[in-house]
Amino acid sequence: MFSEILINKQKLLDNIIYIKSCCKGKLCAMVKANAYGHGDEEIVSLLNEYVDCFGVSNEYEALRIKKIAAKQIIVFGLCQDYNRLIENEIGFSIVSLNQVKEIVRSSKSGPKPIFHLCVNTGMNRYGIRSINECKKIISYLQKRGIVLGGIYTHLSSLTTDKEYSAMQLQKFEDYRALVPTEWKTIAHIGGGKSIFENYNVDMNRVGLYLYGYGDKMLSPILSVQSKIVDIVEVKKGEHIGYLCAYTATKNMKVATIPLGYGDGLPRKLSNKLEVKINGHQTKVVGNICMDAFMVDVTNVDCSIGDNVVVFDNASQIASILDTTEYEVLTNLRKFRGEVKIID
Repeated sequence: MFSEILINKQKLLDNIIYIKSCCKGKLCAMVKANAYGHGDEEIVSLLNEYVDCFGVSNEYEALRIKKIAAKQIIVFGLCQDYNRLIENEIGFSIVSLNQVKEIVRSSKSGPKPIFHLCVNTGMNRYGIRSINECKKIISYLQKRGIVLGGIYTHLSSLTTDKEYSAMQLQKFEDYRALVPTEWKTIAHIGGGKSIFENYNVDMNRVGLYLYGYGDKMLSPILSVQSKIVDIVEVKKGEHIGYLCAYTATKNMKVATIPLGYGDGLPRKLSNKLEVKINGHQTKVVGNICMDAFMVDVTNVDCSIGDNVVVFDNASQIASILDTTEYEVLTNLRKFRGEVKIID
């Protein structure tokens, strides 16, 4: 393969050690969306001894990492096949009394479900919305000898609105107080900077920060790299790429890189992205294709086979596209090359 994602093991471990030094309690590493494009199997194997559980969004992701994960797995999205999760002792979200009843009715003999009750405190995505429903769920479970493995909420605007976050946390405490203490239910939250706020919870969920974004003490761990597979001479006035999106203003030397929007490199970076070849920054010319893009190497000493650093900091790409690092990184779940761990 010409293209690969490189994961810097030491930077990841430095990030997790720093995060653990900043927050108390347990830590849940979010590895949904293929670990934010970093490779879920690779990230889980590296973090097994550093975190207390792993968070994913559906049963497919959970079962995919089950054979690798040495810690508890929690599914935070809604699912269709809860019995498979129960059989594999995987925790999962519940968001209503009706859902709980249906799962309990259809569950087979064997392990009891590991429920994590989602409380909607203001995100308005998933979760119960009333104290009364929470009481009914707890009563229903008590009668059947089932305990809550966890109760949680998600802070929607911690980086922009601390008052709103405080309101969410107070609501969460009201729900949390209803859970019998003998259940030893884990209370956990997520939402950006929550790991640095030392809230009174048992566990914090951490996502983007793991991968090196959101705090100056963290380092991005991912680098997308490829190779030059062709170099051509383009004359002044000739066009480059689909739709003649770039016209040469001079005689040029153009290199082709075998990576495109089919791998998660946004097409909107056409004629904007700069990549690094042999220490030189050089610009993409023409529209990014599904499987390749072209760069101007007129003033770069390079040859076919030379290495290309497409990007190693998602913040730079996010700035160009006026989006978030989350979107840039999770686009890489479509990446068709190899994921490698480097020390």
